[in-house]
Amino acid sequence: MKKTRNAWGFSTWDKFEMKNIYRNYNEEDLIVAYLSMVEHTGKINDEMREAISQKFDYNEFVKKANFRTALIKEKGRISFEIHNRVQKGDDFNVIENNISSDILTKRELEHLIIEKYYQFSSYKENNTIDKKTIYRSLLGILISTFIGILVLGDLVSITNGASFLLLIPLYIVNYWVIRLITGKTRDNLIVFLAVFISVILSTVLPFILFY
Repeated sequence: MKKTRNAWGFSTWDKFEMKNIYRNYNEEDLIVAYLSMVEHTGKINDEMREAISQKFDYNEFVKKANFRTALIKEKGRISFEIHNRVQKGDDFNVIENNISSDILTKRELEHLIIEKYYQFSSYKENNTIDKKTIYRSLLGILISTFIGILVLGDLVSITNGASFLLLIPLYIVNYWVIRLITGKTRDNLIVFLAVFISVILSTVLPFILFY
């Protein structure tokens, strides 16, 4: 193609390249761009249609892109159902036997159920507040407070002064002590409160006891 330039300095070849930027996309990038454009505008422009038609069978490409959308929705539906069943207290076998899919293969479905079951079960267990969590959190407060006092004392000695910045490493130390004792993260309300209390005690007790 012969290059000609317009008043703005762009050649007709430059304009052609700009309009057909989708020609440089691979199949995966084109699918993502196609789905994004359809989602936001309800249709695709002529440049994308041209790029798709040049590289692939257009109808097959659209079918593959639509399948991608259906697959995402199906995984979302199954994940939502697993989450609800885990919250109800259903065990793995009950969930596995009561969930089916017309889109996912048997192996894909099994893998998704296993992944989501343990993900949601772990989250539920971590956020459960029971006597065991409370007792271990109280024990964690005692142990982490003692360790925190020692750590804070060392930090003050090293830095030759007190600073609010020292509360950051103190919080980290106390949190991990309590997490190891309870086996739960700060997403659990009791664990969060235990860490907060231990940091306060580690900071205040030395002044009460020694000053």
